[in-house]
Amino acid sequence: MPKGKEIAKVVLMLQPDEGREVVYLIAPSGHPNYGDEFIAAAWLRYLARARPHALIVLDCHTPGQASVLLNGCHPHVMFVDTAWRLAVEAGDRPQEESHELLDGVIEEPGRACLLVDGIGLLSRASSIHLLGGGYLNSVWPHHLGLLRLVRAAARRSGARLYATGQGLMPAGSADELRASVGDFDVFDVRDRESAELLGVTATGDDAWLAVPPKSGTDRQLRREVPVYDGTSDAAQRDVVLCLQSDLVTNTDDAPGGDVADLAIRLLDEWGVTGDQVAVIECIPGTDRVAYDQIAHRIEGAVFVPFTVLWRDGLPARAGQTWISTRFHPHLLAAAAGASGVALSGRKDYYDTKHRSLTDEGSPWVVLPLNADTDAPARPSRGGFAAGVVDSLVARKRRLAGQLYPRQSARVRVKQALPPQVRRKLRAGVQRGKALLARQD
Repeated sequence: MPKGKEIAKVVLMLQPDEGREVVYLIAPSGHPNYGDEFIAAAWLRYLARARPHALIVLDCHTPGQASVLLNGCHPHVMFVDTAWRLAVEAGDRPQEESHELLDGVIEEPGRACLLVDGIGLLSRASSIHLLGGGYLNSVWPHHLGLLRLVRAAARRSGARLYATGQGLMPAGSADELRASVGDFDVFDVRDRESAELLGVTATGDDAWLAVPPKSGTDRQLRREVPVYDGTSDAAQRDVVLCLQSDLVTNTDDAPGGDVADLAIRLLDEWGVTGDQVAVIECIPGTDRVAYDQIAHRIEGAVFVPFTVLWRDGLPARAGQTWISTRFHPHLLAAAAGASGVALSGRKDYYDTKHRSLTDEGSPWVVLPLNADTDAPARPSRGGFAAGVVDSLVARKRRLAGQLYPRQSARVRVKQALPPQVRRKLRAGVQRGKALLARQD
């Protein structure tokens, strides 16, 4: 039998939010995917400054791996998979049963008895925030259940609902999106098509939150976030490739093949030798496929596995030329001043993503994978203009400040107190009220 102090510890473990603000984040973290992890890290580090004493819950589909990758980004973060497990379970049911589960599980958590404690934590959140990315669309229709679930949670708790930097294309029927947007306090997207679909704001991708501005110095941001690697062998190479084998066509019937062939065409046209090349991996294994297919053409190239990329940052700088199928390397390399060609894979998904950056001022060439045209000349216009980078960073930071405004000194002090102290103070206040009531 546990002794009294041990029981108290168990209670504290079961109630990690005791008297504390709960900021609930939902994101597709932990797969891992460089862009998704970058966005999650950006928000966690932002909240480490804006909400240092709040309990931050990151609900993601792979919490174990996310907890390793994002360790240290916030002093009080816990990783769960409650919302994702419910969305997946609902996605396996007929629509009527799916809606019934997601609409009712907050009020009746026994409907998902293995997740009762996690559902309780979700229902006590003061805000619920779907972090940015391209996961709320018809490519993964079961993810749309997240919208229905958080709306049910907000009805129960009064939590504020946020969605930022969302890419909603391809939207399919968009019924769930249209039904949901009115219940959100802020619903923000990253591209013109998504904004027009729902009539909402578009402040760009959430990755801009962590991009260092070009003007002035943000020493804290530069110290915290390993956005760019400027010292490695890869960073010194003049040509950098990021070539994926997933989502390159609507069927993915020939993983990596078209990508590898087109990359070789470009390298041949530009007269690039292997010792000029670095290749980065944003999704482990998946981004190795095309590299292996072109290894014979780029002998002497340096390969940067995801683990090194995540630890050291993106080997991007002005003066380089990039060839990237992936969106976030396009964004970050162009923000660093690199020229590039974006190879657009699955048309209904990647065209919108890459075009969202060219619409904002990226001078990169966007080339469909099935393009029948001649290979373009090697780009030399660089990336985003410095003023554009500063504007996009400032716009995203303003949005973050609106969602998580500066707290009063009194609130900050209260949130900083240990759970045991907050509990004792609350008990003292309750005893005082009871005493006054008896005197009356």
